[in-house]
Amino acid sequence: MPKTGLSSEEIKEKALQIAEEKIRAYSFEKFRLTDIAKELKISQAALYNHFPDKAALLDAISERWLAHMDNTLEHIANKEVPPRQLIVKWFLTYHQLKKEKVLKDPELYKSFNMAAELLKPFIIDHLDNLNRQLLMLVQKAIIAQEIHVKSPENVVQLLLESTISFHHPRMVLDHKDENREGLLKQVVETMLEGFHE
Repeated sequence: MPKTGLSSEEIKEKALQIAEEKIRAYSFEKFRLTDIAKELKISQAALYNHFPDKAALLDAISERWLAHMDNTLEHIANKEVPPRQLIVKWFLTYHQLKKEKVLKDPELYKSFNMAAELLKPFIIDHLDNLNRQLLMLVQKAIIAQEIHVKSPENVVQLLLESTISFHHPRMVLDHKDENREGLLKQVVETMLEGFHE
């Protein structure tokens, strides 16, 4: 255990917390690993054991936020509610979580947006999670005869494509000052109604 008295995991968690605070205060371009090591009272080498560079630390912050988002959406997907209602709720929550982040943490969101544009592995994992959750909801809707389709995978793709401006990182940023929840609800409900016919 390091001289700080903190375990390896505690150092990692504390470093993420300090980094978030510094990014909020100074922007993600200006924070430095040396400042975080100094505040943790550990050497730069000790910090590099956890985060080899600034990009790795920024990615860890984004990855932690996405894990929280995935868990929140998973909780919704597993509720005992009519599937069509859940699909609408799932998309609204997905949009709200992204918009909330861009409004409350614009600097952290910028870092996430850069990672998304580069399609880093943790971003791909997040997208896979979303696809899995939505596929599960669509399959439930088919079983409940709320929608009538041959390919649930196609429905997932169509739903995600038709709502892209509500959850694509760049587009959420572009529309951050608008209230678009009513429009999103209308888009999803219209798509689902089309699948019901």
